[in-house]
Amino acid sequence: MKSNVLSKLLVLLILILFLPGIVQARDIPPIVSTDWLTANLKNPKLIILDVRRVEDYRKGHIPKALSAFYGAWAYQKDGLYSQLPEQDDLDDAIGYVGISVNSWVVVTGKMDTPRLSYQSARVACTLQYAGVKNVALLDGGMNKWHKEKKPLSTDLVRVKAKPFRGKYNKALFADKEFIQKHLGKIIILDVREAEFFSGQKKMDCIPKTGRIPGAFNMPTSCVFNEDKTFKNKEELAVIAEAAAGKDRSREIVTYCDIGQCCPTWSYLLTEVLGYTNAKLYLGSMQDWMQDTQAPLTSKDKQ
Repeated sequence: MKSNVLSKLLVLLILILFLPGIVQARDIPPIVSTDWLTANLKNPKLIILDVRRVEDYRKGHIPKALSAFYGAWAYQKDGLYSQLPEQDDLDDAIGYVGISVNSWVVVTGKMDTPRLSYQSARVACTLQYAGVKNVALLDGGMNKWHKEKKPLSTDLVRVKAKPFRGKYNKALFADKEFIQKHLGKIIILDVREAEFFSGQKKMDCIPKTGRIPGAFNMPTSCVFNEDKTFKNKEELAVIAEAAAGKDRSREIVTYCDIGQCCPTWSYLLTEVLGYTNAKLYLGSMQDWMQDTQAPLTSKDKQ
């Protein structure tokens, strides 16, 4: 009898411990194909955010897609180029496009340049920060949609705004103080291209070359095939495990120059590869180098 009671208590404890993970389970894949999106266009839960410039949107967009220009999701603040909007502003922006916590949101944009190809993941991470769990990226973006001659519309889509109050998860992000405190204890991934990681090149907005001590280089461009679709899960896992290791519970921070490309790897690590403790440093090197006491190195792991 006592054994049965203990067994039931153990099952109950397991359910309590794992229930949060069950509640957060996805209803849609983290990366959706053009065929998936075509098949789900009439789903009332679906909201498509087109983060291209308004003039590109007006020339032709996916039917039902809303214009949600990237600049509305990443602000310039305190000398940093890619900061999060204030929570009240973000609530307004999300509610304005009719998103609720139960929506299925697919983010798409242009893939013509590296900078443009990173914008969708940044918007997706921002929505997840606000508590929208069913967010996905369109594989290949608008480039693939156009190439496959999928249907286009020039109608300006408007939806009824909904009140939105985010359930903000600050654990998705790391700041400079967190990284400095945990140097040597966490895995730090510098997701810039090799020439920026090594110091052979630098962006104009970054005062000097260098990187955070202990960082491994895992360039964001590695996630894409030549046609700008994402590599498959197995290929991404090989790349990630070479730098971040196979332990999916390790604490990981991704960073870049100004916070534009690090969300891509952070999103893939968490949503596709199952790493449970990946954070992104939005301030990245632009913020790190504002502090003259923050350590830098040019001789490290590659």
